[in-house]
Amino acid sequence: MARPKAKEEEKRIVQVNIRLTKIEHEKVCVLARSCCLSPANLIRQKMFSGKFPELKQSPIEADLYRELHRIGVNLNQATHRINQQEMPGDYLTILTHLSLTVKKTIKILLDDGRSGER
Repeated sequence: MARPKAKEEEKRIVQVNIRLTKIEHEKVCVLARSCCLSPANLIRQKMFSGKFPELKQSPIEADLYRELHRIGVNLNQATHRINQQEMPGDYLTILTHLSLTVKKTIKILLDDGRSGER
């Protein structure tokens, strides 16, 4: 099914360019990722509403989620190879490394929840 056509007055046809320092650009990108928006939509919403959009995730949570996703992909690939009767020579090393990474990540997540108690 095709995307519905936008009304003429809703089309964004004017482009405004701004220059940012690398640090400013990094800040905008981190905020945009935290709000699950593109940098352009974040700036647009701040400009016209006067407020920053609500954060969906903290940057730390987003980074941890991405790392956990990578670990899951690696585990799925290893499991697939084992199910195909392919046992890589370094499988035990990889499995040990992934296990340690998962334990460290869980420890960070649990300790982060108690950050105000320290």
